[in-house]
Amino acid sequence: MEGKMHKYIAFIIVLFFASCNSKQIYEESVSMKNNEWSKDSVVKFSVDIKDTTQVYDVVLSITNDEEYPYANLYLFTDIIFPSRKYVRDTVEFVLSTNDGQWLGSGMSGYTNNFPFRTNIRFPEKGTYVFVFEQAMRCKNKQCSVKGIKSLSFSVNKK
Repeated sequence: MEGKMHKYIAFIIVLFFASCNSKQIYEESVSMKNNEWSKDSVVKFSVDIKDTTQVYDVVLSITNDEEYPYANLYLFTDIIFPSRKYVRDTVEFVLSTNDGQWLGSGMSGYTNNFPFRTNIRFPEKGTYVFVFEQAMRCKNKQCSVKGIKSLSFSVNKK
């Protein structure tokens, strides 16, 4: 009986926290193997958009540790529309101050939330694919950067 009560309480807690962020329509995280992001490791998130009148914010969260050797992280990004049209861009995310102090917070590294796209409307209904690829200059044969723990992606209603 006691085990059932614990499961019931855990279910209520999960339900409570899930309802607290009812504006979030999508969230997913990808952990990097061995805290290393290879140039060949492309991260994709697929989001189904049903409402083209709604305004959204798209947020990218990056978690790094002290092994990351740079102050910033450059990414190549693609947004692929349901019609297969796409938008390509290069973006920079600042992870530390000029004097080397890490930005962000967290218990297992430094997590920074970046507004990737804000106040947008998706022009088409259907599945959008967001593609992220690290774009740092190669300093090793496998063209990877150490110290990137994870990438999280969310789409939120305004």
